[in-house]
Amino acid sequence: MVGLKTKNLSLQPADAPVQIEEVSGVTRVHVPAGCRASLIDQTESRLEVTVADGAQLSYYKLVNETPLAIHQSFLEVQVQKQASFQSNVFLFGGAQIRSTIHVRMDGEGAECALNGLYVGSGSQIIEMHTLIDHIKPHGTSREFYKGILDDKARGLFDGLIIVQKEAQKTDSAQTNKNLLLSTEARANSNPELKIFANDVKCKHGSTVGQINANSIFYLRSRGVPEAEARQLLIYAFASEMIEPVVIPEFRETLFQCLNSAISTKK
Repeated sequence: MVGLKTKNLSLQPADAPVQIEEVSGVTRVHVPAGCRASLIDQTESRLEVTVADGAQLSYYKLVNETPLAIHQSFLEVQVQKQASFQSNVFLFGGAQIRSTIHVRMDGEGAECALNGLYVGSGSQIIEMHTLIDHIKPHGTSREFYKGILDDKARGLFDGLIIVQKEAQKTDSAQTNKNLLLSTEARANSNPELKIFANDVKCKHGSTVGQINANSIFYLRSRGVPEAEARQLLIYAFASEMIEPVVIPEFRETLFQCLNSAISTKK
């Protein structure tokens, strides 16, 4: 059981050492065959990851910077045969945040899950760009992102799934849901599929809406003040993305960030 740390990038205990190499500003991580590992990334850089045959990697990223900060990060992942990669990205503080993830499903039976939550207010601009490229057959991928936007904040989800001709029996699903807390907030959602195989199961969808008035009425009818009712509904919408995090300390940090972000929402 080994944990390594370098350049604000930490690995939780794993079944085998995970190799980390920094070359010309690029941080490289190799998860050996059959290894299971968790990686917490708080860097602003280019990260290249290889998940070898039968390995499993859970990746976590949190961005919660000062109101004037600009944050850009790029993650490139290669998932090999029967390997599994799960990403959990949480974007809170910063004037402009851009997170880009490219996943190459390069082995038969590879699995990938990309999950994320972004919460913006004021004049924040938050962008989430994803690409999953299915190269080999019997691959499975899932994407689920949620956004909460208030004031004049702008959010963008731009997700592309490609299924190459040889990637038969691919099973892929992509979902983006956005909650707008003001009339001036904007959410742009661009889920897209490009399918070149003929034996696949793929779907995508997105929603943009406001807090359900009936839900507010239900809570108020039971004595919950309106402001508190709104916070409860926002919290419930967001906590679905945080609850599955299995690292207790990191999950607690995420809930602290969420509580701070929604504490002023009326």
